[in-house]
Parts: sequence; C-alpha cells; structure tokens
Amino acid sequence: MVIRGRLDIIGMSWLTGKEIEKQVDMGKIFIDPFNRSQINPNSYDYRLAPEMKILLANNMVDCIECVDPRKEMKFRELMIGENGLVLMPGRGYLASTLEEFGSDFYASLCTGKSSVGRLFLQNHACAGLIDQGFFGHITLEITVTLPVVVYPRMRIGQIFWFESVGEAILYSGKYMNQNGSLPSQIYKDIGK
Repeated sequence: MVIRGRLDIIGMSWLTGKEIEKQVDMGKIFIDPFNRSQINPNSYDYRLAPEMKILLANNMVDCIECVDPRKEMKFRELMIGENGLVLMPGRGYLASTLEEFGSDFYASLCTGKSSVGRLFLQNHACAGLIDQGFFGHITLEITVTLPVVVYPRMRIGQIFWFESVGEAILYSGKYMNQNGSLPSQIYKDIGK
C-alpha cells in the first residue's frame, strides 16, 4: 500500500530517492563517496571498484566445477583497466562496490540493474541483505552467461533501504568493515 509517497509492506517502509538523500544528509545512511546523480526514484546506484578476484582452479576438489566450503577459497587478483575486462562464463568472480555503505538505522538490499541484467551479467547472486550496523564495501558475486566486458566505476547495481520493525540488533559479524571484496568465510563456521 502506498501512503504519502512511502511503500508500506507488512509494516516496513521502503525509502524513496528523496528520502535516501535526506537520510544521507542527516547522517543516518553512510555512502562514501556520495554522488547525488546516482540517486534513483527508490534506490541508489553503486559502482564497480577496479579490483576483482577470480576463483582459482586449484581450489576445486575431485569433481568438475566443485567448491568445498570446508576449505578456504583461493583467488587471483585482477585489475579492471580503462579498456575493460572480459568476464567469461563458468568462472567465479568477486568484486566490490566502489562505495562504502552503512547504517545503524536502516537495513538495505542490493541487487542488479535491469540494464546490466540485460547483458546476462548477475552481479549479486546471493546475500543481498545488508544488516543494520554493517559498514564497508559490499562484495559482489559476479557470474555471466555470455562473455561480457566490465569497466571500472561502471554503475553495476542498486541498493535500497527500508525501516525494520522491532528492536534492532546491529551487525557485528566477520564481514564488518570489509575493504574491497572478501571471499567466503564459511569454512570458519563448519563444524561449530
């Protein structure tokens, strides 16, 4: 139901672009660097940082294209030059947002942009929820269906914020304050 420009879903409100800007100005949403031209009607565009990681084949176990979550993943660092970088199907890439995000007041979700999706590039395959209290760069899990060129600082996705219902427990997990992309840390949790 829309009430005075706010979308209410089960007691939660999704912030409009104007409200995102207002909350950034009030210090309740942190975006660095912040650029008003990246504000959309209900979201904020995030850009691709120039550093990227590609999953190394020696991380694979005894099956084709199999990753073992009990083992620390191994990646090779890549730089996306001004002429772009071709991403290939069947490979696992980690990248990050150029911007740092955070809020103690709002949870957020990040997703792709339709223009990027129409390139058959998925830039945030999983874990789109950004908990209240998280601050840092957002790791992007990138896969492509066809070979696709990406460029540094390209607008690759969007993030939106919403109000939570109930008492907040702020995030304090292992991905807090990540700088750039951070591979899975699930191997630390298996067997606990």
